[in-house]
Amino acid sequence: SARTRFPIVEEAIAIQPDHLSKCDSMCKGSKAPTFDAQCFETELKAARDATKPSQTEEDAHMAKIQLWTTALGISGFVLAVRGVISPLSMLLLGFYQYANFAIIAHHSLHGGWGRRRRGWFAQGSLRRRIIDWLDWIHPSAWIHEHNKIHHYRLNEDDDPDFVQRNTGLVRMFPTKPLRYILVGVNASVWKWAYYASNTLKMLRSDRAGAPQKEELEKPLMLMNLFWEVLCLSPWHISLAAELLFQVMGPVFVVNFLLFPGCAAVIGAGLYGYASVWPFFWTALVNSAGAELFNNVHGFNTIVTNHSGADLWHFKDACQADTAEFYLRAILGSTAYQAGNDFIDYFHGYLNYQGEHHAFPSLSPLHYQRLHPRFKSICAKHGVPYVQEPVWIRVIKTAQIIEGSATHRSMAGQASEQPHLWMKA
Repeated sequence: SARTRFPIVEEAIAIQPDHLSKCDSMCKGSKAPTFDAQCFETELKAARDATKPSQTEEDAHMAKIQLWTTALGISGFVLAVRGVISPLSMLLLGFYQYANFAIIAHHSLHGGWGRRRRGWFAQGSLRRRIIDWLDWIHPSAWIHEHNKIHHYRLNEDDDPDFVQRNTGLVRMFPTKPLRYILVGVNASVWKWAYYASNTLKMLRSDRAGAPQKEELEKPLMLMNLFWEVLCLSPWHISLAAELLFQVMGPVFVVNFLLFPGCAAVIGAGLYGYASVWPFFWTALVNSAGAELFNNVHGFNTIVTNHSGADLWHFKDACQADTAEFYLRAILGSTAYQAGNDFIDYFHGYLNYQGEHHAFPSLSPLHYQRLHPRFKSICAKHGVPYVQEPVWIRVIKTAQIIEGSATHRSMAGQASEQPHLWMKA
């Protein structure tokens, strides 16, 4: 019976018995391989509402995440000022930067910890940005590109983060080994070499002189931007100036000048050295190593979210906050191993992508609690919920970038074509 097979879903159904009991009986009575979109939508929303943490629980969980992240940053800094090249310092500082982006900034700017926090976090001034989230990506550009476009155009041609389209240049290279080398290079530099300029491009796409839609859909990497500057394109010159001086400049100054400078003064003072330069250069190397780790770990857990031959590309748009929208959130996303704060923190709480794209403004704790019910509802309705270890998803993403695999693709609405995707 449904009660025996899906106890978690039944608990969510009990919250809205009139609507969901009817929905459950309709699904039981259907013998044909059909998809009841209304049932699916209703049950997902009920599960979301049933798993909402209390405000006290939310505050305690956010405080724990902030404490862990701060501890990583302080520990990494202490190890970086000793005048030695420290791989552990690189790891700790890199993970501090990663967690501050993937967990704290990401969920804050989605409103996961409340609309009020979303309104002020990392916004309004350079001071606020330095305190909250100083990264190669400008917060306003992130909000526009990620929250407003990517989330509502997932794996469509209009999705600025659609990996298969954005990496077409890699597939132009002649040999497979070279293409895989380029995958590794991209993983090492993607945040500052691609994402910084591409997010700003989307934010400034409404300015006079901006390229046409077809050109805007192409990824704008740093090297492409400077080529356009050399071609004297006024829009690109303006964009490059803003990128260098307002977006990337402060990050470079803080991470690669002020940080090693402070480390040099502190280290030389603590260890009684007359010269500060050994401490400056070793801290600079440690900071560069942290940046490398931040990029690679971010690539592994972020770029892989919606890439792989088992995920779908959608040729047509859909309406937000509908059964179709929720269905695409799952068909176009992968999850990783999940279930407790240690595993989830390692993955940046990005191991709940189906849940996150269905309901973008929930907190990390809410996604964690929603996860088992969400999966059970997908299983009940035959919706394939993809969940694999992150290293497998890295391989599948590399295959997409290199060209040995491609996304499945469909036109029209997925909810009207369950024969294409429904899990037996």
